Amino acid sequence: MDAWIRQHLDPVGRELPFSFTYGGRSSAEVFPGWTAKSERRRLDTHRDRITLTRTDPATGLQVRCEAIAYRDFAAVEWTVYVKNTGSVDSPIVENLQALDGALERDGAQEFLLHHNVGSPASRSDYMPLETTLGPGQVKRISAAGGRPTNSDLSYFNVAWGGAGTIVVVGWPGQWAATFTRDSARGLHIVAGQELTHFKLHPGEEVRTPLMVLLDWTGDWIDGQNDWRRWMMAYGMPRPGGKLPPPMTLASSSRAYGEMVGADEASQIMHLDLYRKRGIKLNYWWMDAGWYVQQQGWPQVGTWEVDPKRFPHGFKPISDYAHKLGMKILVWFEPERVAPGTWLADNHPEWLLNPLGKLEARRSRKLGTPEPCVTYNTGDADLSWNGITWRGHSLAFHPGSHGEYSVVRYTAPAAGEYRFSGTFRGIDEKTTTDVHVLHGGKALFDGLINLQGHGREAPFASSVHLEAGDTLDFVVGYGNGTYFYDSTGIDARVTGPDGVTHDAAAEYGRGGWTYGWLPPGEHPDTAAFARYDQTVPGSANGNQLLDLGNPQAWRWLVEHTDKLLVDNGIDLYRQDFNMDPLEFWRAHDDADRQGITENKHVVGYLAFWDELRRCHPNMLIDSCASGGRRNDLETMRRAVPLWRSDYAYEPIGHQGMTYGLSLWLPYHGTGTVATVDAPYYGGGFTPVQPYAFWSNAAPSLGSGIDVRVDTIDYPALQKLYAAWRELSEFYYGDFYPLTPYSQADQQWMGWQFNRPERGDGAFMAFRHAKAGESVRVKLRGLDPAASYRIDSIDAADSYAGRRFTGRELMEEGVEVLISTQPGAAVYRYRRG
Repeated sequence: MDAWIRQHLDPVGRELPFSFTYGGRSSAEVFPGWTAKSERRRLDTHRDRITLTRTDPATGLQVRCEAIAYRDFAAVEWTVYVKNTGSVDSPIVENLQALDGALERDGAQEFLLHHNVGSPASRSDYMPLETTLGPGQVKRISAAGGRPTNSDLSYFNVAWGGAGTIVVVGWPGQWAATFTRDSARGLHIVAGQELTHFKLHPGEEVRTPLMVLLDWTGDWIDGQNDWRRWMMAYGMPRPGGKLPPPMTLASSSRAYGEMVGADEASQIMHLDLYRKRGIKLNYWWMDAGWYVQQQGWPQVGTWEVDPKRFPHGFKPISDYAHKLGMKILVWFEPERVAPGTWLADNHPEWLLNPLGKLEARRSRKLGTPEPCVTYNTGDADLSWNGITWRGHSLAFHPGSHGEYSVVRYTAPAAGEYRFSGTFRGIDEKTTTDVHVLHGGKALFDGLINLQGHGREAPFASSVHLEAGDTLDFVVGYGNGTYFYDSTGIDARVTGPDGVTHDAAAEYGRGGWTYGWLPPGEHPDTAAFARYDQTVPGSANGNQLLDLGNPQAWRWLVEHTDKLLVDNGIDLYRQDFNMDPLEFWRAHDDADRQGITENKHVVGYLAFWDELRRCHPNMLIDSCASGGRRNDLETMRRAVPLWRSDYAYEPIGHQGMTYGLSLWLPYHGTGTVATVDAPYYGGGFTPVQPYAFWSNAAPSLGSGIDVRVDTIDYPALQKLYAAWRELSEFYYGDFYPLTPYSQADQQWMGWQFNRPERGDGAFMAFRHAKAGESVRVKLRGLDPAASYRIDSIDAADSYAGRRFTGRELMEEGVEVLISTQPGAAVYRYRRG
């Protein structure tokens, strides 16, 4: 890594690790003419900060690379900042890549890319993947919908021979990484925000994703453990100066539909019951639905504790929990804003709407969103639910009861008029009838995607019009339903004076009006009624709080801080149950693509930084419909206590621990200690060790209904005690002991090892149709040392037996489980 730093980040380095295009020229082409500055200074014993600055003397564009070189790891990280220090808008900056560089391998072994599924809430969440990168092969991996680990993790390990490099993209937005293999020994890697094409206003600054490279030697699992150690040293939050300890949590969410049916008395009751059942908790977890809402927990945007259910706020609950030696965790989801909430009603200017640049004309009398005529006022296309409105285009939609929608042209003088254009289906499934009418007579009738007709219906003809006569361009039901009937209309009318009037270009003027016709077998133009309401377009659903808006950001910081202080909240949990990408992109003009996303990401990270500054001992829990926001920038500030919305099922969660532990030393999930527990619901559940251990993680939440007296609480107490014994090893090195497999015929197992202390633990799971034993070879031990193995959760044949490290690593141990399925948990100690 030292050689790489000298080549790419030292003042004499000629190959900067990032790239972009500026005013149509590559950064490599323009940089020689720019002013260059560099600085390197010691941060502490193990880290140096390197700052490289390039400034364009002509336009004032400044590009600053802030890097940290590590002495105790073969690692480097950097972020690039681009700022317009000039007095006018900059030329276009595009294709801004945080990483643009190459690796070259030695020897004959091919590049092997290790990567992982993200958390789309499936049984395969965090599943390890391998892609061999042969000559000429290209592998592109990206986020989905603007949430960074929605589809894939943004962490990669490129291995070849006995060495490799870990490449990590830290960006809580839409990132993309491309691995391109050349025909020789090289691999070219580019990574960054997926879409960047923007001018910068004077004084405006953007940033790239955080990039981290870490070199390793050995095998690829050695590389993963180097990464885990780097994460614990530099990549994780340390509230109060310490790494988050393993912890137990519990909530009443399964019993009360999150917090929708909960109140002050029920929460205090559950605190008492957990104490009575002998299950010690670190945190009491209060999830979604505690705020003012009328339609269930998804209706977020009024961030006030519901006074009907919690007349004194959460303070009585938090005070009682603190008295019992517990803390409280409370769920928030500030970025998503639902209709009918305080934010939606009082500050629409703070919200991003993917159809915000769409203007809709409709009828107050009908009181429905359709029929309507819409116009995209922006340069860029707008897309929503399969519908795409082109920039500066006109469209219309029939009504829900069969009403026709009309774009009308009124002739200013008598004469011969030529008209032409195209009706075009703009929904992926548009099926409708279209017409051009004069005085109720059809000059053109057509169909879209019906009876063998295609997606477009062009028309061209002429007609004599008297002054005041009308041409009506009409869209109807088509196949008897108004669903999927969004239709674009390109219409041009040329009058006897030779002047052409374009319906889209002259939207709102030039003799064009808009209205609707009542239902009927044929359009009745004599019954034309003008639309009397003009409103912004709406997705009729959630909007996004714009964290790039300074007023919205300041309100959120102050309001959230007040809620935390007033209610005695100890742990802030932030969820994000929407894909923001189309909201961001719809807000950008053609010469500002990527700006809204960039500013939102910067605001989101700054919001958490401000909360941590105000509450330095507070841990933050990151959730985004489970684990869809587990990028490195987020993980530096938070931990994922609910790693997936795919809950409880044993094999899926074994796989999650297996895959996610390669990258994140700390993560959490929940347990009901039952293999087939539903997501919601109370009542009796049997205690099954296999289910408990399958969901065991550094943070372990309980969804058990402690109101039920007949649950086997002594068995639960023993399992929790065994988990506490295991939990001290979670920050050790992690080694898979079996291949990853969801198959019923296979086993799954792994090891946590602390070589400095000479101890560790390993777990094995027998699936429902697997054989009764498996041999596993441990790793990371001292070959000459003696190790004693003991079962953590039950007595077995290995209890107290001793083996040399060499025996355990070369010959292994046979794990025997008589139950099918079943789990076994062991610890070992040197000496």
